[in-house]
Amino acid sequence: MTKTDKNLGWIHNLRLLMESAGFNPRSLSLKAGLNATAVRDMLEGRTKFPRYDTVMALAAALETTPAGLMGGPLNINQDNKLVAEDDPEIDLLTEIIARLQEAAEEHRKKLSPQDFAAMVATIYRQVRQDPHKARYAKTIKPKIVDLLEYENLRQRRKQA
Repeated sequence: MTKTDKNLGWIHNLRLLMESAGFNPRSLSLKAGLNATAVRDMLEGRTKFPRYDTVMALAAALETTPAGLMGGPLNINQDNKLVAEDDPEIDLLTEIIARLQEAAEEHRKKLSPQDFAAMVATIYRQVRQDPHKARYAKTIKPKIVDLLEYENLRQRRKQA
């Protein structure tokens, strides 16, 4: 494992998943709908942390999850294929972050990194307390909209 791989575990996962699926950097880039040199640039350390839509495209092409690609432990499945181990907590956080980004864009709300992190943490705690966590995807969006509305009110009161 190179120094880059040690610092950026997702690159190590990308390389292993890519090799396991028989992709070279160019073929994976094209399969994921990226420019032809995107994966090569990642493997060479030019991209430290890709955008979420890029991660989603790579994960789909590699038949894994974004969370698995970006840092989950890798295992060999029953078909002797290398796959990322699913982590429900990471998947939940990934879902919350993606939905919050979408909602913020829909509401044309620019959040500071601190506010964004606070909202993610709040929603995560609320969803984890729900005894019916399996339906979290349906409960996230309303919680996010409530938090965005609250943030708008808070900002207006600060300015008044």
